[in-house]
Amino acid sequence: MKNIWTIAKNTLKLETRDKIWIALVAFGLGYIAIMLFLSDLVLKELPMVKAFALLGIYFFNVVIALFLGTTSFYRDVERKTVYFILAKPVSRAQFLLGKFFGLCLVIFFTSVALAAAYLFVVASAGGGFDAMGLLAIFMQFLEMSLFIAFAIFVSTFSSSLLSIIYTSAIFFLGHVVSQLLEDARKIGITGIRYIFVNILYYIFPNLEKFNIRDFAVHGVATPWVSLGFALAYAAAYIILLLFVAIWIFEKKEI
Repeated sequence: MKNIWTIAKNTLKLETRDKIWIALVAFGLGYIAIMLFLSDLVLKELPMVKAFALLGIYFFNVVIALFLGTTSFYRDVERKTVYFILAKPVSRAQFLLGKFFGLCLVIFFTSVALAAAYLFVVASAGGGFDAMGLLAIFMQFLEMSLFIAFAIFVSTFSSSLLSIIYTSAIFFLGHVVSQLLEDARKIGITGIRYIFVNILYYIFPNLEKFNIRDFAVHGVATPWVSLGFALAYAAAYIILLLFVAIWIFEKKEI
């Protein structure tokens, strides 16, 4: 655990010094700050302010997670940093887990900064303390953690560019598979096509399970059973992805 924590801390320090991360966080904070002025000029209703602010937080977290998840591991391999780390009493599994937790910490602190700005804007717009908004941001963090796990997984066997393509494709499919299955049932699709849609639904992660922004925007309580299931779903998927990633990394020649 000590080695994993050390690698995680070093990853956090390294990535938070990156100019791209700093610029993205600055843009994110600037975007949310603009909501404060637009709330009086354009976004007359509080739900609109919440909707645009939460969507902005989600967008910047996705960009950061995609950037970090697909480049951090590959960059260490390209710069031979991994050789120096593995030359020490550090296993490949510890290295990979350390990278994962370090990148999750980056997303966590990013989410905390953007959440603080969000709460300030909502309170200034007359919404008080928005607990549901915080919950929605936490669910976004869970999704980003799964997103990073998948990005690290594909990074173990592909280049940085291909990792971006694969991860982006999974992100897109992860948000449409549930709708595809629902539409297939409504239309009455049967046979091979319905089986194919079901295969897509069960193979690819259903990222819509973490989307509770609409509930937060309108102040509707989310069932705790659904939240607990989403948490268990994220944990199971992350464990599976990291397990396979470690297995591939152990077999890989670097």
